[in-house]
Amino acid sequence: MSVHGSLSADTSIRVTADPDPSPQEALQRLAEKLRDTEEHFQNWFEEAPIACHEIDQHGQVLRVNRGECELLGFQPGEMLGRQIWDFMPPEERGKSREWVRQLVEGTREATPFEREYRRQDGTVLVIEIHPKLMRDATGRATGIRSYMLDVTAKKRAQQALREQAEKLARSNAELEQFAYVASHDLQEPLRKIRAFGDRLKSKCSGELSPDGEDCLRRMQNAAARMQTLIQDLLSLSRVSSQGQPLTPVDLGDVMRAVISDLEIRMEQVGTRVEVGLLPVVVGDRVQLGQLFQNLIANALKFHKPEEPPVVEVWSEAVSGRPDVCQIVVRDHGIGFDEKYLDRIFQVFQRLHGRSEYEGTGIGLALCRKIVERHDGAITASSAPGEGARFVVTLRCDEFQGEIHHE
Repeated sequence: MSVHGSLSADTSIRVTADPDPSPQEALQRLAEKLRDTEEHFQNWFEEAPIACHEIDQHGQVLRVNRGECELLGFQPGEMLGRQIWDFMPPEERGKSREWVRQLVEGTREATPFEREYRRQDGTVLVIEIHPKLMRDATGRATGIRSYMLDVTAKKRAQQALREQAEKLARSNAELEQFAYVASHDLQEPLRKIRAFGDRLKSKCSGELSPDGEDCLRRMQNAAARMQTLIQDLLSLSRVSSQGQPLTPVDLGDVMRAVISDLEIRMEQVGTRVEVGLLPVVVGDRVQLGQLFQNLIANALKFHKPEEPPVVEVWSEAVSGRPDVCQIVVRDHGIGFDEKYLDRIFQVFQRLHGRSEYEGTGIGLALCRKIVERHDGAITASSAPGEGARFVVTLRCDEFQGEIHHE
């Protein structure tokens, strides 16, 4: 198949170009483009969601947007033509004048900084300023355009935090002073009470009535409990103030030392402790020893009367967190109701009477404070008669694997 065709003699194609515009028309079009550009910039400048102004090389305000007028409480006509430092407290004006000079001359970098401004009603604001140099066609600096953020609330919050930190530091210093007093002034009278009680018992035991001997025994027991309580409070107060720097610690070594320290007590109640493979963590070796000694001693204390205690200790990885690991300490003792979970980690909170189980009610509070000092976490799960499971989460330096009982 083929197609044939031709143009007739009177058919022609003509392209007619617009004649070159006259110089006057070209200038007019250029002026229109400049007006459009100026209008676009003016709209953008006025509608910007942050305060903004332009000043010349002498600090005179050339342009100011609606956001800055609302921020400072002035009308545009009250700001245009004035020096920008006129809107600052007197102590800021010299610094502002020098800053403008250095920036225009190129001896200072145009980096963000903070300056105080004064609203029309006298309120002082802290403003974060982001400056940009304005230049002409030759590159010469002709002024500065500044974008301004009100950070007054943030600065006040930071000041409040600093004051709170100072208050906390003073409180900690007072706590350390209390610890010093407790370790010396309070314990010395207790030592004397116990010493004179022992002397009275050895020299006058035959002369005391049964009631007198009972009173003497109660006095010595009370003094011993008070001394233990003071020592536990000292340990609690020293967790933060006297802790050692955090370094890699092999928990396997720590656990062997803990079991060695508790060996006699474990033999007395027939305890069996099963320890799995434990990781290297980042911590204070002494405090980690206190932590796990308290947890294991807690398991020994709250065992079922008819059964010798069994304590299991192992490590577990945390899914998606190779930098942390969990240490589990599980016993098969009397357990507790989980509705009391928050109480067991608080100072002086006891779920059982002193006549049933000895202790000051500080051991688990000490555990929590040690774990918090290590930026970790501790929790527990239990049920009455079913034992307890304590889980300690710590920053891991080297995780060595899943549980492996020895």
